[in-house]
Amino acid sequence: MDFFTVLSILGFPVKQASGKFKEIKSSYNQPGWIESQKWKIFDFHYNNNGSYRNFVGKYPKSWDDVPVLDKSKFRDFGIGLLPDSKNATKYYNKRTSGSTGNPFSFNVDYLTHTLTWMLLSDRYNSAGITLNQLQARFYGTPLSFKSKMVEKSKDLLSNRVRFNTYNVSDDNLEKWIKIFSEKPFRYIYGYSHPIRMLAKYLAKKNIILKSICPTLVTCIVTSEMCSDDEQELIEKTFGVPVFNEYGSSEFGIIGFGANGKWILSDELIYTQILDDDGRDSQNSVPGNVTVTSLFCKGTPLIKYNIGDLATIVNSNEGRFLTDLQGRVEESAILPSGRKVAGDSVFFYVFKEFTKQCNIIKEYKVAQLSTTHFKIEIIAERDLDNRELAILRKLATGFLEPGVEININRVIVIERTRSGKFKQFSRQF
Repeated sequence: MDFFTVLSILGFPVKQASGKFKEIKSSYNQPGWIESQKWKIFDFHYNNNGSYRNFVGKYPKSWDDVPVLDKSKFRDFGIGLLPDSKNATKYYNKRTSGSTGNPFSFNVDYLTHTLTWMLLSDRYNSAGITLNQLQARFYGTPLSFKSKMVEKSKDLLSNRVRFNTYNVSDDNLEKWIKIFSEKPFRYIYGYSHPIRMLAKYLAKKNIILKSICPTLVTCIVTSEMCSDDEQELIEKTFGVPVFNEYGSSEFGIIGFGANGKWILSDELIYTQILDDDGRDSQNSVPGNVTVTSLFCKGTPLIKYNIGDLATIVNSNEGRFLTDLQGRVEESAILPSGRKVAGDSVFFYVFKEFTKQCNIIKEYKVAQLSTTHFKIEIIAERDLDNRELAILRKLATGFLEPGVEININRVIVIERTRSGKFKQFSRQF
C-alpha cells in the first residue's frame, strides 16, 4: 500500500499537506521567506502558550533576543508542550530516544507531521528511491511482546524488513547476507554501527552486496556519525552510493547528504549555529546546532539546541551543514564472544524499565570487561531491591546470562562541551 495512503487512513491530512508542501517548495528559497516564517511561528507560540510567553518575557526586539531552548529548560521552567487552546487540532505525541541521556516528550500537530514525511520523501527521491520500496531496516527491536507487535505492524505497513542489530557476530552477519540473497531490497536504512559491521564483514569475505542483491540502489545511514573512510568502505562493499541522514526525533530530517555535507531542510526548519552565549558562531567555528520548527503548532520548538556541534556553509546549491560532531556507537563484547550494539541495547533496556519504574532521568553505561558492566543513573531516589533486580534482569535479557551489572546512583554525569555524552562505552 502507498505510504501516504496509509497516513491518510490513519487520519493525517495528506491532501492538505501536499498542497502546502508544493507551496513551500516554490517559496522557501526566496529572500526573506525564512525570516518571515520564523517570526510567524514564534508569534503563534508567544500568543498561544502562556508558559512559553513567561519564559521568553518581554517581546524580543530581534531574533538574537529570543532565548535558546533545550530539553532541560522545558522541565525547569514548566513550559507547556501544547498551546493553551487546542482548537480541535490533532497532535501526534512523540518521545526522543534520549541520546543526551535525558528523553523528552513533545507534540507535533498532524499537518506538520505529514509535512515532515513529505520532506523525507523528497530527499529520498533525490537519492533514487521512494518510501514505498522494500527497505532493509537496521534498527533495534523492542523486548516486550506488545512493543514488538507495534514495530512489526509499522514494518508491514511501511514495506520494510527489520534486522536485529543487537547481535553483530559473524554468525548473525551470515544470516543477514542470506536474507539479502532472498529479498529484492531497494535500499538499506539504519544505524551506522551495524551497517559498518556488515561492511567490514563483507570486505573480509570479499563479497559485494549488490552482486547478491542486484535490486539494491542505495544505503542511508542515520543516528550516528559515519566517517568518510567508513562511508567509502560501505560504498565499496555494498556496491551502491551511501547517503547520510542527519536528524532528530523533534524535527525529523535536519540535513541529508554525503561526504560530510548535509543540505539543510530549510523548507520546514530554520537551522542556526550558535556559540555558548546563544549568538551566531563566527569565523566558521563549530557551534551548537540550534533548530526552529517553522510550522509546528504543538510544542514550541523555537531555537532548540539539538546538542551537536557543526558549521554551516552557503553555496549556490543551498545551505549545507558541515563539520558535524555527533556520536559514534560502540560494540559490547560478551563472554560468548558475541558482539552487540551498546547504545541500541541499553536504549531498549531503559525504555522497557521506564514502563515499570519511571524515575530515572539519565543514564550512562560502561563495559569494564566482557563480564562486567557499570551503569550510572540520575534518579529521583535510590532504586529499591525489586527495581534493581528488574533493571539487571532486563539488561541480562538483552545481553546474555552471566554478566555482572553494577548500578550506581550519581548526582552528575560528565558531559562533553556539546552537552552530550556517550551513553555506552567499552573500556577494555
